[in-house]
Amino acid sequence: YDDLNLGFGFNTFYESLETDSTASERQKKQAGNYFDTFLKFNFDYDKRNQKFKTSDGFRSNYSINVPIISDTNTLTNRYDYTIFNEFFENNITTFAFSMASANSLSDDDVKLSERLFIPSRRLRGFENGKVGPKDGNDFIGGNYSATFNAQTNVPRIFQNFQNLDAVMFFDAGSLWGVDYDSSLDDGGKLRSSIGIGLDWFTVIGPLNFTLSEVITKEENDITEGFRFNLGTTF
Repeated sequence: YDDLNLGFGFNTFYESLETDSTASERQKKQAGNYFDTFLKFNFDYDKRNQKFKTSDGFRSNYSINVPIISDTNTLTNRYDYTIFNEFFENNITTFAFSMASANSLSDDDVKLSERLFIPSRRLRGFENGKVGPKDGNDFIGGNYSATFNAQTNVPRIFQNFQNLDAVMFFDAGSLWGVDYDSSLDDGGKLRSSIGIGLDWFTVIGPLNFTLSEVITKEENDITEGFRFNLGTTF
């Protein structure tokens, strides 16, 4: 069981939520000061052959945040699974699936800072936090999220540059659930994109450049064709 890591810890937060004049009355009701403590459990089953430039194996990770002291008693669950394959020489292909939920154990409304958003690295082609349910002019996240990602590198394009890879990808994701007003829920419509990118492993950390083309979107979603990241990889 050397590949199974179990962890737990405590997270304590103090936050002050403020709203401006453009916020809806529903959002203004959540303004105030909050003190929360959560107990976090993490179950990480890691069967990758190596942590850097993984070419084989999988990683399965489940985490849960249990409210100990909380005004809204939000319970958050998250599961991530990624599988790695080398289909031919110098090729690394990954398939990843992620899902999450955030709900109150006491039937309260999950506060805005605890609602779920899809990270931009999981849904390229869209601005970070700019998809899903919207309240007025504000994207408010959801109670549930799910994403699927497929990525493969293209060998031989930069064969003289050991730390530079060209990649192709497909991303899809959905974000839904508005507990404080179900009429704002867009039904979890699917967002998706395809694209190409460059992964460059430098001495200051990984650099990533992506060009994306959106396949499916909703009217209010905000898209972006180009993104640059420092210090994160897929």
